[in-house]
Amino acid sequence: MTLKRTLLAGLLLFPMVGKTQAAEFQPRLAGQAARGGQALEKSAKPPLNVLFIMSDQHNARALGCYGNAEIKTPNLDAMAAHGAVFTRALCQTAQCVPSRYSIWTGRYARSTGTYANGCGQNAAENTVADLFHARGYVCGTIGKHHMEMTPQNHNHGFDVVEDPRSPWDYSKSLPYEQAHPGRAKVGEAAVPNEKHNAGVIAQKTIEFLREHKAKPFVVWCSFHGPHSPICVSKPWSAWYDPAKLTLPPSWKHKDAQLPGMDGFLKKSGTYETELLYRQTLAYYYGYVSQIDHNIGLVLQELEQLGLAKNTIVVYTADHGEMMAEHGAWTKGGTGYEPTVRVPMIVRLPGVIPAGTRVNELACSIDLLPTLLEAAGLSIPANIQGRSLLALTQGKTNEWRKYAVSELGGSVDSQTVTLTSQTHKYVRFKKGGTVEYEQLFDLVKDPWEMQNLLASPACTGVREELKQALAQWEAATPAAAPLRVGKKGRGRDEAE
Repeated sequence: MTLKRTLLAGLLLFPMVGKTQAAEFQPRLAGQAARGGQALEKSAKPPLNVLFIMSDQHNARALGCYGNAEIKTPNLDAMAAHGAVFTRALCQTAQCVPSRYSIWTGRYARSTGTYANGCGQNAAENTVADLFHARGYVCGTIGKHHMEMTPQNHNHGFDVVEDPRSPWDYSKSLPYEQAHPGRAKVGEAAVPNEKHNAGVIAQKTIEFLREHKAKPFVVWCSFHGPHSPICVSKPWSAWYDPAKLTLPPSWKHKDAQLPGMDGFLKKSGTYETELLYRQTLAYYYGYVSQIDHNIGLVLQELEQLGLAKNTIVVYTADHGEMMAEHGAWTKGGTGYEPTVRVPMIVRLPGVIPAGTRVNELACSIDLLPTLLEAAGLSIPANIQGRSLLALTQGKTNEWRKYAVSELGGSVDSQTVTLTSQTHKYVRFKKGGTVEYEQLFDLVKDPWEMQNLLASPACTGVREELKQALAQWEAATPAAAPLRVGKKGRGRDEAE
């Protein structure tokens, strides 16, 4: 197949946004800024506000609206009931920095050059704040942004940058040697919610809403949890009885052939008893519920300020959490569902029908074009995601057949997953050599305990997914990995 035909095939498998018509924004070239501060056009309808709520390391199964009857998440469940739940949402990188930058830019990690946490960001990329700021929006990021904010990158377009921290002090915790997800303690916080990081971020977001209620705004409310340290304030620290919680069916299943699995498990703890898994799960659920409470405070303030009807609200996570699946906690380069699947809820009164559930493959890179379309702004041609609004209206024609997630230092050393509606192919590559492969039937084996790669009955689907991945790689531009340079996160094109 010629390169031209390969690229065309890739676009059919992973359709991008259509050509931008009379685009207000063109992809920024090196040295150009998208911060023109253009005045908003006069309109009878006020500009749409954006409230983007993000948590860190939230397993999609740890939500009531995703079918978990054991966890209490009333505020997110209510948001879901008044908006759309994307049941098959996948992040593009199961690690903080590259995932967040993909969300901000609507582009794959390999295309931005921000492959992993150790990479920088290219200041020439347009972010959500760059694009909205250029139309007169005030843009703020409250909480964990995980980016380097510098004069060179204009704080990635954000006018307000606040990342309040609180000490991770415990009043009690589990035995460290046996339970240390991410090499951090698990237990009860020594501070109440108002002094806990989750409560402080919610309050700072509320203050932003109050201060900028008369202006069009984009605010990123980003919680540090339930990422480790799993440090939970009362009363949520005692909300869940470990004995009454259900562990995932795969909690004893460990694939000894999976590259890096031993180190992954050591990062979690020895977990010598089932009780320790249950206790960690109880604290993790408690942390999710504490964040849900604080999200409720922010949404309540949005309502009280009279802004709810004119604000699109998004909830998602940068990536997932193993949450005891395959005996592990936190995340890593495994490609397993609990790390690449994320919760995704979008609410927009009058546009998104209440109670909508979308089962198509949604991606984190779809969120930026969704916000732009909802606000009536053009979508830059280099954005690789697609707006999700059509899906919420039941329009699923010509939607993507596959979704891709990747994690690693470069295209030669990374774990890549390609997911269809029914199956998932995982490829582990190091130094340009394929080390290991997996194939899962997500319908019959949702907990990924049976690798079907060598199954004769699965030869057809295996080759289909491998060919689809090859086409995606051919169609998706790959930049060199960025380093954190002297000019901040990012580099000049000449470097």
